[in-house]
Amino acid sequence: MTYKDLIETLELIGKNLGNQETKVQKKLIKIYTKLKTYYDVYDEQRNDYRLEHASVDDKNNVLLNDKGEYVFTKERLKLLQTDLKNLLNQSFPFQVITIVNPSGLEGHIYLKGWVEGVIFNEEEEDASDVI
Repeated sequence: MTYKDLIETLELIGKNLGNQETKVQKKLIKIYTKLKTYYDVYDEQRNDYRLEHASVDDKNNVLLNDKGEYVFTKERLKLLQTDLKNLLNQSFPFQVITIVNPSGLEGHIYLKGWVEGVIFNEEEEDASDVI
């Protein structure tokens, strides 16, 4: 799996969370929480790249704009975009989540590969519509 796959999966889980009232929604929030730890690693690396490519003054202080955001030269921005694209497509090691009580998760095929213990309904074509 790549960070791009992770982000897409987190977005799909988020669309299905609702008010977290049902048992399935509560299971999804637990899965979301576990997967979010991998996103946090991605986000930290993304922030490191942004800092690495930010413009600095003659004393090596990072330059910020009026909104407190990093300033980039055109060349450094291109390098940053390349690094971020590569990071997004990077595979990362993760622990597959074991589901003990998979009831209700069968239609959430976007979880395939992220969880084990669920027999998914393969005929679902658009997992984003599944609740």
